[in-house]
Amino acid sequence: MRNVIQSVREALLTNFRELDTWFEKDFDLLHFKPDTNQWNIREVLEHISLTNYFLLLIINKSTRRALERKRATNTIILPADYQDKFDKIDVIGSRSFGWIRPEHLEPSGLQDMRDIRALLKQQFAQCMYNLSLLKNGEGLLVLTNMSVNHLGKLDIYQYIYFLTKHIERHIRQMQRLAGEYAGATEDDAVANDSVSAPDEETESMLLI
Repeated sequence: MRNVIQSVREALLTNFRELDTWFEKDFDLLHFKPDTNQWNIREVLEHISLTNYFLLLIINKSTRRALERKRATNTIILPADYQDKFDKIDVIGSRSFGWIRPEHLEPSGLQDMRDIRALLKQQFAQCMYNLSLLKNGEGLLVLTNMSVNHLGKLDIYQYIYFLTKHIERHIRQMQRLAGEYAGATEDDAVANDSVSAPDEETESMLLI
């Protein structure tokens, strides 16, 4: 059980630390959109905070229920196929399946970046606090259905792990946006060089 909790804790640390670095990026990169229908990075960050908020509503409620049930439970048994569900959750971090987002998780693009950053730090602290309360396996006592990718029933550790994989999915999205931004910036530089090149050639010929 300790290995499970440690894996979830490490996933939280890794992904929330990476998230925080994106708030230090250049203004132009944060607002870059390859297409009008796509989110920019600041909108992705807002979406992550919105999703975390609703996931934590369930996680917090489940944690309270688990602690209540622990008082009436003497033993907690780990299922033999327990790791299999984590393997299915890992897929969430990739682009291998489509994901239809509900409207209430759509970013407004208007929220202050400082507020989003502060909220994400609070959400990280809340996740870590819940884990500390469930250090003896209590997280196994409450199951909640997760419809995304047909995951089915998840316990609290798996639910928190799902939250980290959703973050990871969007970190990769932001990395792709940064790559597209770098490519677009490079194309602009090449185009500018191409425009100025004939003038330089003409000037050189005049000097000859």
